[in-house]
Amino acid sequence: MLTVSCAKNLPAKHEVTDTACDWVSIIYLTEHDITVLDKQTKRDILAHNRSVQRNCPNNNPVASH
Repeated sequence: MLTVSCAKNLPAKHEVTDTACDWVSIIYLTEHDITVLDKQTKRDILAHNRSVQRNCPNNNPVASH
């Protein structure tokens, strides 16, 4: 008996869904925060905010002046 199959043993396709933009946001500082935080913490917050702006452009509200 001859059995024919069309099935292939290909590896499963991996799909990555990045949901980081669903839960990250810009960190806003108050005047008090700016006064009491050390320089390294302020640098870290700036790096975080720049990363959010680069990676999640649709999550960034336009600042009103």
